[in-house]
This record gives sequence, C-alpha cells and structure tokens, in this order.
Amino acid sequence: MIDECIELNDQIEDKNSQANFVNLRGEVLPFVRLRDIFDNGREGNVTNKRDNIVVVHCGDQRAGFVVDDLLGEQQAVIKPLGKVFKNLKYFSGATILGGGQIAMILDVPQLLSYVKKAS
Repeated sequence: MIDECIELNDQIEDKNSQANFVNLRGEVLPFVRLRDIFDNGREGNVTNKRDNIVVVHCGDQRAGFVVDDLLGEQQAVIKPLGKVFKNLKYFSGATILGGGQIAMILDVPQLLSYVKKAS
C-alpha cells in the first residue's frame, strides 16, 4: 500500500494554511502527522530536523502519513492481535522483528478514513 516516501519541505507544504494538504507533483494530497494521532509523549523530544511523508493508497484513495523516522523496508509475517486488542484503533496486527522487538502494523484503510474525515 506504500507508493513512495518523500521529504516534507516548504516547497510542497503551505505553512500559512491550517489544512493538511501538500502539492505532490500537481496532485493535492491530504496528510496527517502520525504523532498527532498516537501522541506518545515524544512531541518535545523529536530530534529529527525534517519530516518525511509516506504516501499510501488503498483503492482509489491516497494520503500521506508524516512520520518521525524512516527505518527502511522489511519483510514481515503479520500476526493478528487477538481478542484482547480487538478495540485497538488504527492497528491491524503485529510482527516480531529480527532483533526480537515487537512492531505494530498500521491499519492503512482505517487511517485513510481518518485522513478523509480530518480534511
């Protein structure tokens, strides 16, 4: 579902606008900052000097997710979350990374519907 990753810079983002849209090669692309959705308390501790947009699609919908870091591409076996986490929003599963860390898998269709409502 990932189309591309791009740097969010002043050339594509209108800083004077309250709306979260960018001009991506002539296409208006809505986006959302994932840190605003998940608010994990890192807001003051974010050290990256630039934001990156991960452009995703599902069906005919496209949007961008602004992320703090890009870690690369990995293949993963996705496991369902189970009954305990059935009401957890915006996640569709989890995987165990090579180093043993657990990584949550985002539910892109659900996040796209959030972006559509927010724009």
